[in-house]
Amino acid sequence: MLAHGLHAAMVLLGLWGLGALLLPQFLERRGAHGRTAYTPPHLDEHERRIAELRAAAASGSLALAHTVQGTPAARTPSGAPRTPVLGLPLALVSGTAAAGIHAAVAPAHLSEDPLFGVFFLLVAGAQLTWVAALASRTTPRLLQVGIALNAVLILLWLVTRTLGLPFGLLPEAHPVGGWDVACVLWQLATIACCARLLRGAATTTSTPIPGWFEWHPSTRAAVGAAAVVLVLLTVVGAHS
Repeated sequence: MLAHGLHAAMVLLGLWGLGALLLPQFLERRGAHGRTAYTPPHLDEHERRIAELRAAAASGSLALAHTVQGTPAARTPSGAPRTPVLGLPLALVSGTAAAGIHAAVAPAHLSEDPLFGVFFLLVAGAQLTWVAALASRTTPRLLQVGIALNAVLILLWLVTRTLGLPFGLLPEAHPVGGWDVACVLWQLATIACCARLLRGAATTTSTPIPGWFEWHPSTRAAVGAAAVVLVLLTVVGAHS
């Protein structure tokens, strides 16, 4: 009973971490725009833009401008550009989700072997620390650390599922379960996001987290998916 109670507590802490990450962004965005976030542009502004487009079309410069500038970035209803799918928000969400899963399965491993339980708690703490650091300072070094940390964890998972561990820690390969598959998928998403951010030019020490409404719809959907997966795996008692 104690192990199940700790298990549920860890899942709730993971959900709380997601809420703590996202709620300030939502409140900040709502406070900044209030009820005017979805107000359509004024008629005068609309007429001015139509006149500019007609003049550009008449002079033949409309196609040239489109060719030079390319396709405009997707924008939110408030007019702000959306972040790419594999961007900073998804890196934070996927890193937090992976940490929540590691924390959720720690009690079961504690009952099996205290060494394994402590390892999962340390991994969850390291991932949450990395997420907090990345949220405040998006630097190339932090992105590289994120790639290395998650790659090592995935490699270790593959070894335990195919060979086991030496020194009698895990004599036989551990079966694959729902918890570890979900965790590996979140870690792969984290690696992909960090790799894309490293290829970009916006990896400075003061990159702010975009507001909730500036996130790509797929990233916002990932937040709900993380919460649903944590709850669903807990309810069905998926093997960890």
